[in-house]
Amino acid sequence: MMTMQQSFSLSVLSCVLLLTACAQSAPVRNARLELAAEHSQNAQRAYNRGDYHVALRQYEMALQVDVAIENIPGIAINTLNLARVNQSLGRPEVANAYLDKLLQDRALEYEKSFMVAAAAQKSLLVLQQGDVKEARHWLEKASLWCDGKCPLASVIDNAHAAIALREKDTDQALRWADRAASASRNDSLLEYANALRYMSEARLMRGEFTTALRLADEALAVDKSLGWPEKIKQDLLLSASAYEGQGDAGQAKRFRERASRIATR
Repeated sequence: MMTMQQSFSLSVLSCVLLLTACAQSAPVRNARLELAAEHSQNAQRAYNRGDYHVALRQYEMALQVDVAIENIPGIAINTLNLARVNQSLGRPEVANAYLDKLLQDRALEYEKSFMVAAAAQKSLLVLQQGDVKEARHWLEKASLWCDGKCPLASVIDNAHAAIALREKDTDQALRWADRAASASRNDSLLEYANALRYMSEARLMRGEFTTALRLADEALAVDKSLGWPEKIKQDLLLSASAYEGQGDAGQAKRFRERASRIATR
């Protein structure tokens, strides 16, 4: 069965994507802002094609320029992006350090949406390390900053679902994931697929393998449309677990083989 750490890792990456466009749509006022935006756009393109090392270098250069001219939104966005890229590269400690830079900065005042994204990411990062109490702490901070009205509300709901899954509370996991799915269905396919994945995981825990398979299949269709190798691999592994639960060893092996062929880094 797919591990909980694998399931959690994707939401850690997702919440900042809702903010990334801000770095590209901000009006260019001078040559240095234009340079920072160019680095950020190059980084996003590299990330989308899976070239994480190039994305890392480009985001670092974008952040360096933004710091030099104290472009506060740019500093926040590129710090969040650097946390995201380092997480994709399997460097959770570095990702966590970037999030702390944002969350513990007492000199600059960031928009609440950036603080929500950072706190939600940190919640899931510490949850991966097994610290449920700390995960709840940061999720509460994210919820406070969000106040139920920010664009990242579905990210927070999915984080609640992740915590519930870690505690094997399938009722709460399904409640939060269903809420996230309803909120994101028409606004963020990324979070909608995350919610489907959490619901599938909860159904697997309950032994409801047919429903788990249906949800994993729907998530797979969404993730293929978005072109996310990491998520496609997770969906295939979920399906393999569901087939295994049904006693179909042949299909389980087939789906695991498909997942093994997908390079995520």
